[in-house]
Amino acid sequence: MKNELCKIREIDEKVKDRLEYIKSNNDSMMCDINTIKALKNNIYEKTSKIFIYNLKKLIQLEITQKNLAKKIGVSEDLLSKYKSAEAFPSIETLIYICEVYNISIDKLTSIPLTAADMENLENNMDINTDIFEDRYYVYFLVTNIAREGAIHEGIVEFFNDNVVFKILSNGQVVKLFKGDYNTFDKLIFFNLQSANDGITYINMVKPNVNKNKYVGGIALLMLPSDANSKPCAQKILFSKIRVDRELHYERLKKLL
Repeated sequence: MKNELCKIREIDEKVKDRLEYIKSNNDSMMCDINTIKALKNNIYEKTSKIFIYNLKKLIQLEITQKNLAKKIGVSEDLLSKYKSAEAFPSIETLIYICEVYNISIDKLTSIPLTAADMENLENNMDINTDIFEDRYYVYFLVTNIAREGAIHEGIVEFFNDNVVFKILSNGQVVKLFKGDYNTFDKLIFFNLQSANDGITYINMVKPNVNKNKYVGGIALLMLPSDANSKPCAQKILFSKIRVDRELHYERLKKLL
């Protein structure tokens, strides 16, 4: 894409020079209609090249062209035509892309996206609002010395950006933590607190943003320890469905 950036710079310089000439020339007769038409064509060429460059960046962000086409509501065939400069999107489509990715139309069509822009776009994707189901069952090893080797069951519930983490015993809540979560470049960080039981942290590798919903996986749990428990960071398993701990004990223990 370096070659594309070089071409964009070349056409940008040409546009700036011609615009400067027209703006500084007070005699409108000196700027004939063909000169203005040529400048319009140059401006369109510059805009088209920048849009195509940024479109390819968005395809990289979404992993595949199919994913991007679905996200912005166009067919793959039409997206291919955008990418090859056979077609240019309507103003409605441009505005929609800007709304979806929270970028200005000026940035989308006039400024090549940088690595910093891409990082911000990745961090601002739907993961903050749409990737999690309302509830997950979670499993982690008991650290209490008297019950070492047993597996705890809990529930993590999402209410918009708020999170509730319940640790269960025989179906009853024995500890409850509340808080929120933040998304960083590659991680999701849960900060959960309880007036009685202290602070709990959960760190999760950011799931694939192209999946509709997170179905489960392994994260890192840091629980406050009491007098009978070993302080530690340990694995915690998230599952969309409830797991029979007795039936799958060996598999769970191996995972955890």
